[in-house]
Amino acid sequence: MVSCSKKDSSRGLRLNMIIDFINTKTPRGGVTIKELVDKFEVTERQVRRDLDAIQNDMRKPLRKKEKDTYGYKNTMYYFEIGFLPSLSPEKATAIFMSMLQQRGSALGGYLNDLKNALVSTLFSYRYNPEEIAVEKIQKRIHIVEESLTEPERVGKLFTKLVNALKDCCRVKIKYYAAYSGQVSERVVEPYGLICKRQNWYLVGYCLKRQDTRVFRVDQLENVISYTGETFNYPEDFSLQNYMAHSWGVINDGETCKVKLKFSSHVAFRIKKIIYHPSQVIEEELDDRSIIVSFNVCGIDEMKTWIVQWGDAVEVLDPGWLREDMCKWAEQVLNTYRT
Repeated sequence: MVSCSKKDSSRGLRLNMIIDFINTKTPRGGVTIKELVDKFEVTERQVRRDLDAIQNDMRKPLRKKEKDTYGYKNTMYYFEIGFLPSLSPEKATAIFMSMLQQRGSALGGYLNDLKNALVSTLFSYRYNPEEIAVEKIQKRIHIVEESLTEPERVGKLFTKLVNALKDCCRVKIKYYAAYSGQVSERVVEPYGLICKRQNWYLVGYCLKRQDTRVFRVDQLENVISYTGETFNYPEDFSLQNYMAHSWGVINDGETCKVKLKFSSHVAFRIKKIIYHPSQVIEEELDDRSIIVSFNVCGIDEMKTWIVQWGDAVEVLDPGWLREDMCKWAEQVLNTYRT
């Protein structure tokens, strides 16, 4: 004999599954009673009781309309507003673990709120929130990553930028430029956001420079949204195309082919990771070293990446980059000699 608690749990789960199903079908016009009967293998009478419970007990407003399909009239049930889909403990765990990676970033300030939302969502769908064991996971995962000193402050600025992107409105920013050490005011039309190693960058048209510029979000001191000043997003601009050849976040428009030779003891890493979409293994040598090519712009950013490999990499082409890396190595050597 099935206990009442199991019946209640089973029905509660079915109700939420029905909500998910209607929610998915709402953009396409809704669902019929017959679709619900076939989907959940219950009687028409039970489906109508479930719809009544969703409408009155769970207070999720259902709407219905008549639809003529091939001469047959069907009553379609749909939601006036959409709802977030349900989450299994496995999906919730995956989401929570991905959130942990953002702990020290501009999104880190929302971590606890999002964690609570996940737990409450699991509870509402009759899952045990302890199944994702959020506190245990937090203690047993260590993220090795750079961290902002003021993630909450940067997070608030980031939210303003996201809203400006959505509404296509101009923003006035105070920006600290590292190369000059000065703060300047700009009015920018935001085109998009780039994320590189947990750091966010704003791409937008700077009215002061009359050109597209990239601004690092954590170097913004203030953001003011000009909600009354909207702009037309340029039809010929694509963030993906704009960044396609950039090694990092700099697009200086000067694309060139870079050939690097990686020694045998790091070659396996290059084979397993795609560092840039243009990456091609040109040749595998007898000593198990490899020659790799990239077609990129923003070479100044690439230089810092090359340095990280130390003596495990050698620049083969272009010649001017090989000379630049040699001079850089000499400067480092002189620093230590001094």
